[in-house]
Amino acid sequence: MIRWIIENKRYDANFLRAANKAAAKMVGEYSWTNATHLVKIEKDGPGAILRAKDIGIGGDQFVVVKDSNPVAVGKEAVFGDLEFSGEIKGIKVKTVFTILKEEALSRTLSEWSRICGVPENDIVDVAREFTSHGKKAVAEMYRGPVQHTNGYYNGQAIITLNLLIGNPDHKGGLTKGGGHWHEMGNKLKKPFNLKKMHPGKLHAFGHKLTREKSKYEESTLFEGYPAKRLWYPFSGNVYQEIIPSAADGYPYPIKALWIHKGTPAFASPGGHVFLKYLSDPNVIPLIFATDIVIGETTMYADYIFPDTAIWERWGSPHTTPDVPQKSSKFRQPTVTPLTEVVKVFGEKQHCSWEAVLLAIAEKLNLSGCGKNGFGNGYDLTRPEDWFLKLAANLAWGDKPGQEVPDASRDEIKLFMRARRHMAKTVFDPDRWEKAAGKDNWRKVIYLLNRGGRWEDWSAKFEKEGVVHKFKGQFNLYAEPVALQRHPMTGKRFSGIAIYEPVKDARGRIIDDSEFPLQLITYKDILGGQSRTLPTDYWLSTILPENYILINVETAAKMGFKDGDRAKLISATNRDGVWKLPNRGEVPMIGKIKAVEGMRPGVVAVSWHFGHWGYGASDAVIDGKVVKGDRRRATGLCPNAAMRIDPALGNMCLTDPIGASSSFYDTRVKLVKV
Repeated sequence: MIRWIIENKRYDANFLRAANKAAAKMVGEYSWTNATHLVKIEKDGPGAILRAKDIGIGGDQFVVVKDSNPVAVGKEAVFGDLEFSGEIKGIKVKTVFTILKEEALSRTLSEWSRICGVPENDIVDVAREFTSHGKKAVAEMYRGPVQHTNGYYNGQAIITLNLLIGNPDHKGGLTKGGGHWHEMGNKLKKPFNLKKMHPGKLHAFGHKLTREKSKYEESTLFEGYPAKRLWYPFSGNVYQEIIPSAADGYPYPIKALWIHKGTPAFASPGGHVFLKYLSDPNVIPLIFATDIVIGETTMYADYIFPDTAIWERWGSPHTTPDVPQKSSKFRQPTVTPLTEVVKVFGEKQHCSWEAVLLAIAEKLNLSGCGKNGFGNGYDLTRPEDWFLKLAANLAWGDKPGQEVPDASRDEIKLFMRARRHMAKTVFDPDRWEKAAGKDNWRKVIYLLNRGGRWEDWSAKFEKEGVVHKFKGQFNLYAEPVALQRHPMTGKRFSGIAIYEPVKDARGRIIDDSEFPLQLITYKDILGGQSRTLPTDYWLSTILPENYILINVETAAKMGFKDGDRAKLISATNRDGVWKLPNRGEVPMIGKIKAVEGMRPGVVAVSWHFGHWGYGASDAVIDGKVVKGDRRRATGLCPNAAMRIDPALGNMCLTDPIGASSSFYDTRVKLVKV
């Protein structure tokens, strides 16, 4: 699509030529790009963006070419030429747009068509339609495109489509989402600036186990290329790296693992390889967990502490970026937890993740917890001591004048009546008021009654379609990425969106062509997470098990029909089983469901079935056998079929830039059983 748009000049040249904020304003834009900025061309490709000081015309300003002359981009409006390739003061340079164009034109449309498996005519039709509505068109993405080894580049390509038509900050175009108010209180500095309320606070140091937000070249572990494992300077929360990194002892081994609200061995692609580490105390000596069940991963813990479920617990989850208005959700207990009552810091409370944290803090006499835990007469002995302060901060907002109203008398009555069924171990209005602060209490009630706070719908939104504009520079060329090298190959990453085939951690192309089918996963509408299907039996009556979805014609060619049972096998799981230490094997066998709505050559298996933990199997608790329910074991979980990275051997394929697990780069076979 990018090739066709550039070749046919269907891009917004006025938007792209604006090199800074002042120029964008002159042409009626709120944001701008670095499409005209010059990039140094090194021996191994595009590198740093040229600065004015590099050619003696200024300081750290970017540089564009205007009418064949270099111009420093300052505060005054600057428009640059989109295309330029040449030398300036002996430095080879190209504009960002030129680099993008060369990449797009590096293959013919028919070659791109073969790579993505979409007919040329469809590509042209979609590109023409996409560029036929001015700025009222958008290319959107969420998760799927980025859960590949080339996921970052996929996402960058999709954003590039939007920038080419100049749709950012316009009605019908690309927006950044409304965002949220900040619960830590560090914006308004009141009522509780929690980042300043920890006496004796210790600070983190060194590299995280997953090496996220760290550069290999800047570490004391740098010994040239390749590194022992991937490093992720641009990413956080690299879930799939935790257990295998600990097992490899890189950058260091661990002595204890705490599992909370997660099941990496079950949910991560290829997570079955983690089980041998979780079951071996010589690899990870101590594992403890907080869980609402004995799950597929937590069954291997040395200690499991009962946790509260979503309707029993506190939380301040942020709104997803697809919400155009500012909003802050706030989770709060709606029922008395079913977990036992324990005593921590002399306070009776229900066993939970937070209670375990506080109990450890009490045992170790850690700062910031217990009496005067917040250092100013406020204790931290119970979960609500923390969460109600978050609620108070949200109620006051980020700026003066953003506070919510005080709850009226009727609202206060409603608040009390709605919580009268809960035990005092959960809801004690006097204690809650003390935790929130007397001056904040009525505002907190107002917020809790609504489950959070939401920005009012405005007339401005009706008129413009975008209230919260980005108002900044979009980077068609990401310089920090271009300056970073792959930690295991030493090759420079690309600053622009490029196509890459499926690769392992050493940058080698994965060829699993002997396996004819592409595996994808999805979440059925009845099963958003494992806590729904198949454990909610009223839903299981509708869908008692999941299926292996396959195109009708593909199924017929392979000799399958509806209802046949088949096993899923792959290059790294040729047996098609989950091998469970001390538990035997669980085969990945499911029923075939042939449908017209699947692409030929693709199989899809939903994710939320195939349990062996989660109450599906027997468990011995306090010497008593608690029988499992076989209804929870129906169907299959396909994650053990997902490709293991051959360069690492103990983790799924992963995007080296964006760090996403690869859920969609596995090829499989179906074996009739």
